[in-house]
Amino acid sequence: MKILLANQMALADQETIKNEPISSLDLMEKASQKAFYWIQNYFAQNINSGLINTEFHVFCGIGNNGGDGLVIARLLSNFAFQINVYIVAFSDKRSKDFEANFERIQEISNIKIVEIKTEEDLKKLSISQNNQNEWIIDAIFGYGLNRVPEKIAAKTIEFINQNSNKNVLSIDIPSGLFADENQSKEQHFDKNLTIKATHTLTFQSPKLSFFFDEYSEFVGNFEVLDIGLDKNFIEQLDSQNYWLTTQKIKQIYKPRTRTGHKGSFGHALLIVGSFGKIGAAQLSTKAALRSGIGLLSIRTPKCGIVPLQSAVPEAMILVDDFEEQKKKNKTFLSTFSDELIEKMKDYKTIGIGCGMGTEEKTQKLFLQILKTIDYPIVIDADALNILAKNRNYENENKDWLDFVPKNSILTPHPKEFERLFGKTQTPEERHRLLRNLAKEYQLCILLKGSFSALALPNGDIYHSSFGDIGMATGGSGDVLTGILTSLLAQGYSSEESLLLGIFLHGKAGELAAKNKSSESMLPSDLIEELGNVFKMIL
Repeated sequence: MKILLANQMALADQETIKNEPISSLDLMEKASQKAFYWIQNYFAQNINSGLINTEFHVFCGIGNNGGDGLVIARLLSNFAFQINVYIVAFSDKRSKDFEANFERIQEISNIKIVEIKTEEDLKKLSISQNNQNEWIIDAIFGYGLNRVPEKIAAKTIEFINQNSNKNVLSIDIPSGLFADENQSKEQHFDKNLTIKATHTLTFQSPKLSFFFDEYSEFVGNFEVLDIGLDKNFIEQLDSQNYWLTTQKIKQIYKPRTRTGHKGSFGHALLIVGSFGKIGAAQLSTKAALRSGIGLLSIRTPKCGIVPLQSAVPEAMILVDDFEEQKKKNKTFLSTFSDELIEKMKDYKTIGIGCGMGTEEKTQKLFLQILKTIDYPIVIDADALNILAKNRNYENENKDWLDFVPKNSILTPHPKEFERLFGKTQTPEERHRLLRNLAKEYQLCILLKGSFSALALPNGDIYHSSFGDIGMATGGSGDVLTGILTSLLAQGYSSEESLLLGIFLHGKAGELAAKNKSSESMLPSDLIEELGNVFKMIL
């Protein structure tokens, strides 16, 4: 799904009004009805007391977002116990559609209307911080906000954050948060002047700012409501930002045919593990096998052969017998790596880095591999750290990143990204850097996070909301490396492998959390859920 910028959303609104045709007032009604239906359904499924026993406090600005709030208040009045509508009068200029909907609620008996112009007006409001039967609806500012909230608008946002009982529902976007850019001089994010929502109901397209970890605590759980904007027009709009959806994954997934055999599903090499970190090798190996690969070889130290052969008999082990080579006065590089390099042509791809360490001999082997192969590989963990250590190769303005094959997949977490590519001051700056690097080096770069960003060589960035907080533990990345390596070996393109892989990984995490809890789940639980995720795609 395309992530539209604020100006593109405005154009889509205008085009829909012109071509459907539909009046702006009726489009507001349509959008607000979708929000009301979501509220109605949410209460039916999650709130035992129901709408009939709930008191709503609806804070409305005087623009079209406020108009949405007024429509929702009117629709709720048929079901809820009491509706309090607070008009945040930060300007004398009210939108036409706001005025029309303001007139419609005047005579409704269970809607109380209060106008807020001063701090004294705020002090008179009574909102319980402990009553779970009270909900706040934030409809002060929408995606059109172009400057930091001031005066009574700012004071009202502060009041809501200080007095909310954690049931805060924002309409379209939390007031105070900007849709696209939150760090410019005019649009500077201020956490004290931004509504901290528990839920956000956004219209037609998620906003780009929803996918930055720095702002996620203000967005809460978001839901995208299709309000019927002109899909043909939206399809024509240029965008390089996308929200990864299950529909996209179903387009990528390739069902197996009856006539396939193990050679049909690829042979990959995992270069993983070191003394004390054979667990990383086990996790990546099991994940690769559970993701459908035909043949899998593992390069690991001698200390890993017994645990790996015992835990994963399906994999073939190539042993790094460094101690034996040392006795024969042979170096690691001149023996094992020569043998390994000769085998490179046998593999469809390589996954490298999980727990392998950054010893000098390992670095040299990694470089020799990069210089030898010409197919995309998956680079994670210690392999990323090795690249970071060698960004200026032999003082010739060359760095090891230049040797990474085109379309390879790099999977850094934020700190690894920083070590590789340098510090950034804002999430938006990091986002731009991510896009530019993927284009410059023609790589697929996955920046991990609660909302992972998947940058492709053409400059497109997909944002994933799949996953669970229980995945924030050592070993989850090893599982992902195994999945990505497996998919790449099976013949999926680098882009397809990255999108499908992050979906499999994230959904497996969601299932594991459901069955084990976020606190108790382990990375190995993700592997056990992969089969169930594949079934979900079919």
